[in-house]
Amino acid sequence: MNMQISKSFKSGIPIAGFNPKTAVAVLAAVSCFFFSGCASFSDKMIRQQKVKLREENLNLLAGTYQLFPDLAYTKNGGAEMLRYTGKTERFHQYVGKNKMESDPSANNTVTVKVFGNNRISFVFRKDSTIVDSVTLSAKLQSRGLLLIGNKYVKYWGVPYLFGVTESAKTRIGLANDNGLILNHAYDNSGAILIIMAAGRSSSLAYHFKRISAE
Repeated sequence: MNMQISKSFKSGIPIAGFNPKTAVAVLAAVSCFFFSGCASFSDKMIRQQKVKLREENLNLLAGTYQLFPDLAYTKNGGAEMLRYTGKTERFHQYVGKNKMESDPSANNTVTVKVFGNNRISFVFRKDSTIVDSVTLSAKLQSRGLLLIGNKYVKYWGVPYLFGVTESAKTRIGLANDNGLILNHAYDNSGAILIIMAAGRSSSLAYHFKRISAE
């Protein structure tokens, strides 16, 4: 008995309501917004200020530093003297994701220890008293900085369709004067039907003066 294949299943017959060109365009747009919505570092800010770290010299990061930064790196790669502001309290928040209230006039320090090329610890002290400690995974980047393993991406709603995405990540490095560099990147983006709504992104970099080596 011969059976005939229904014409509706023949190759080349488009499915009702499906436009391949539209589908490709939508997928391309989603991919574009997905990658643009991730926090990204600005290498230009610290390119001339850092020592390139390698596996064999990672121990150079170990030491005790002032908790509050004395310099802020600019977008064009320069450095500016920094007066105390609320933003400079965020070292602990960038590393431990918690806000630590501390008096900038007190003796606040952070001690950094590196364990191989995949783990790092931060010990926060106020007048020699430990107030918090954080140990995190770490990854050495090809650019010679250490990416801290506390990066995150959060979503609300349906990302890039009806929703908001928030991401942040932090890396540290060695300044050419043996100080500590902290670079924090943040992005908050929203979209409505693939149309990008208002958002904000930033890449901040600070210098912390070294007090002593470990």
